[in-house]
Amino acid sequence: MTKQLIRGRAFDMCSAIRMGWPSEVLACSGDPEIMLSTRLYIGIPTSHIYIQRCAQKEMFDSMKKMKCKKILDFDDMLFRIYGEGLPEYNFCNKFLDVDKTTEALKYGLSDVDRVTVTTEFLKQGFIDTFGYKNVQVIPNYLPRWIYHFDRAHFAANEIQRPRVVYAGGPTHFGQDKRDTGDFSEGLIEFLRSNIDKMDLIFVGMIPWFLEDLKSKISVTPYVNVMQLPGLLNSLHADFYLAPLRESVFNKCKSNLKYLEACTIGAICLGSDFPDSPYSMLDERAKFDWNMSAKEIGDKFWNLCKPSEFNQVLSGQYQYIDKMWLENNAWQYAELLKE
Repeated sequence: MTKQLIRGRAFDMCSAIRMGWPSEVLACSGDPEIMLSTRLYIGIPTSHIYIQRCAQKEMFDSMKKMKCKKILDFDDMLFRIYGEGLPEYNFCNKFLDVDKTTEALKYGLSDVDRVTVTTEFLKQGFIDTFGYKNVQVIPNYLPRWIYHFDRAHFAANEIQRPRVVYAGGPTHFGQDKRDTGDFSEGLIEFLRSNIDKMDLIFVGMIPWFLEDLKSKISVTPYVNVMQLPGLLNSLHADFYLAPLRESVFNKCKSNLKYLEACTIGAICLGSDFPDSPYSMLDERAKFDWNMSAKEIGDKFWNLCKPSEFNQVLSGQYQYIDKMWLENNAWQYAELLKE
């Protein structure tokens, strides 16, 4: 019988990581019953439905017509947890009604066999919000066949002009509301005051608060999910920015940016707060929201020393070697057993 894996969208990174690439590994491992789609097929004899980001009453009504195991997957907080929804600066507020999705889950969870999520914080928040306890953490994994690049990025000498890359989406800063979003005042001032000492590269677009420096910033266009790994590697980054503002929403996020940084040999500079998704970062690469530009600069330029840079990067390489999808796909196989 068919095992239907239903991804949220056809070509975005979250869908590829949570459904697309796992389905490829399972199929290549000899499971002929895997079917990947963006829609639910009711008329097909089905043993399992594994559906990403299902939070619509209509979808729950459709699933109720099928006698099979039903599993939901959430890699992000698309509902209210502890009274909070999406941050105001996140433009997804324009089309995602978190109150509606919260009610839809309350309506449909009684017919669901299991829920998978990306982090322990999201798991506990889901349990506390919905009283639904059969929640399993399956972290994000990256496919080795796509992301295993050459590891020749260790520094032989002090990095004189570091290459700093930001590849987060525009949901991380309020472009239309003039909100700095996940960029702290200290970080912004650090970037501005050191713009002539580094190569600063943004994937996609420059945030509004740095637009006046656009002649000194490089921008590379967004690409599709299969092109992104190669693009990131081609930028030859020394550092990979992953700032977050402390919020319930950001505590529910995964460490995807850290994983990406590990694969391309760049040190991930992540935000430090309780339950941050970047808790595994080396302390030398963690940045507190309230740090001044000088404090950030002191840590940053210290990391440009070869001894510091190489130690942190070595730890990242060790971490990613535990997070290849091929070595962890058994979690999906177990989930979809009869």
